Amino acid sequence: MYGANMQAMDWSDVHYCLAVIQEGSVTAAAKKLGVNHTTVSRRISALEKTLHASLFDRSTSGWSVTPVGESILPNLEQMQEAASAIERSVHADRKDLNGTLRITALDVCIQRILLPGLKAFSEKYPSIHVELLASEEALDLSVHAADIAFRTTNNPPPNVVGKKIADFNYGVYATKSAWEDYMAGRGDVGAISWMLDGNAIPEWLRQSYPDMPIRYRSNSLNVIYDLVRQGSGFAEIPCSLGNSDPDLIKIPAQGVMEPMGFWLLTNLDLRTTARIRIFRDFMLDYLQPIVERFESQSAL
Repeated sequence: MYGANMQAMDWSDVHYCLAVIQEGSVTAAAKKLGVNHTTVSRRISALEKTLHASLFDRSTSGWSVTPVGESILPNLEQMQEAASAIERSVHADRKDLNGTLRITALDVCIQRILLPGLKAFSEKYPSIHVELLASEEALDLSVHAADIAFRTTNNPPPNVVGKKIADFNYGVYATKSAWEDYMAGRGDVGAISWMLDGNAIPEWLRQSYPDMPIRYRSNSLNVIYDLVRQGSGFAEIPCSLGNSDPDLIKIPAQGVMEPMGFWLLTNLDLRTTARIRIFRDFMLDYLQPIVERFESQSAL
């Protein structure tokens, strides 16, 4: 019975009760709250009905607090402070829903995955200005080089927090004509490799096409993708990228890279900042319906 009563308690009734105690009279409380004195009286009566107890003794000379009212006064004041803290927090969040948000991701991730979500976010929160850092580098979030990082990794750094959105599967792709030329022995089809591997031969190339020369190396996934689309050779790229392009086909290959986690990361100290928290939740909601495309190894 007690629990049911407490659930039915209306905070605004408590607010009126405290105003009478603090101001010393119903009239003074009504003036402070900007309402009619009958409203104050009615709300306090509602609170007493909820609590099944009288909080004030009414007389022609005024209202005085009952022993029950005095005994619960500290609790009522705690409720008031809690409500004020909530209001302060909401107000701080509203003030924080502006300014600049620095986001870093691979260029191809921004172009092929994030742009529609970023557009929708900016339309909903026009006071937050987004800076996009298209970078392959693991920017140090601990020194606020960026606020949010979208990264493909299976080992996020220890000084950040985040959520894994999906696992990117990889495959080797080429245009149909490049594949046909290779199978027929026509032309001089080559491979396209990731520059950051140095002069190392990619495992897929070593195992599946050991005699194929590396024609291009690049530090940009976007450049590698465009080279493949132009028929410049075979390359290992995310399946979600290759499968979404009707000009590309997935070709047989062993030694393909293991799946890589796709993460949304932020600095430990900034994780509760309003604009970062709201952006994180917004983008996670936006990306969730297309996770299947990220993780698929074949065209959907």
